[in-house]
Amino acid sequence: MKSVLLIDFGSTNTKVTAVCLENEKILGTAKAFTTASTDINEGLEVALARLFNKTGKLEFHERYACSSAAGGLKMIAIGLVPELTAEAARRAALNAGAKVLKVYTYELTKKDIDEITAIKPDIVLLTGGTNGGNKNVILQNGEKLANIDLAFPIIIAGNKSVAYDIEELLLSKGKDARVCANVMPEFNQLNIEPAKNMIREIFLERIIKAKGLSNVQGLVDGILMPTPSAVLKAAELLSKGGVKESGFGDLITVDVGGATTDVYSVARG
Repeated sequence: MKSVLLIDFGSTNTKVTAVCLENEKILGTAKAFTTASTDINEGLEVALARLFNKTGKLEFHERYACSSAAGGLKMIAIGLVPELTAEAARRAALNAGAKVLKVYTYELTKKDIDEITAIKPDIVLLTGGTNGGNKNVILQNGEKLANIDLAFPIIIAGNKSVAYDIEELLLSKGKDARVCANVMPEFNQLNIEPAKNMIREIFLERIIKAKGLSNVQGLVDGILMPTPSAVLKAAELLSKGGVKESGFGDLITVDVGGATTDVYSVARG
């Protein structure tokens, strides 16, 4: 029997599910309170003990996890026009499985900077201007972010004419700054995949460590993505189907969690 352990480090509970890939069968599930404030392994060990009480001792061939522990992946998106680049930035962050705490538009004010400092985001997504379009606002916002005394990573996904200038400025101030493709390279044309992928990359590199999840790296084969991103992937699989199974087509998935209720849609048009 080829059994696999699936783990979800949630904001309230740590859930474990054992599955048999050969028989396509769920062997058992269990949960325990997430112990992110102490050692996240403690909650995992309790959940596993409860699982084995139901299934008997299991040997797992692979172990995979997703996580929204310690408040999930907190992000701030900054754009130019609310209906355009700011909305594109918000969509990129949400589709990466982040909790978007605030979306800022136009030039950041002192009040905005104070709010960002108080929020202490895990990642900031800085956008603004189509390629070859407005440069000034994203430049000014980059300069203001450079002077915030916090160590959050900044993804620059705006006007390519100035993106690398902003990166150079931020790096000179000791920030973790990275450039990816513009979320809106042309008017009303969305390109959120590169930003979404970079958010996930930073999650795997830095956020896992920052939230104490690196303590479980020896017990699992990988923490693959934030939980909301994993649910979206599952919804896509249910909608589109697999190699031997057809999908359900257009659908909406609702995840009523301990901290948030998340809604996902997979549809054409």
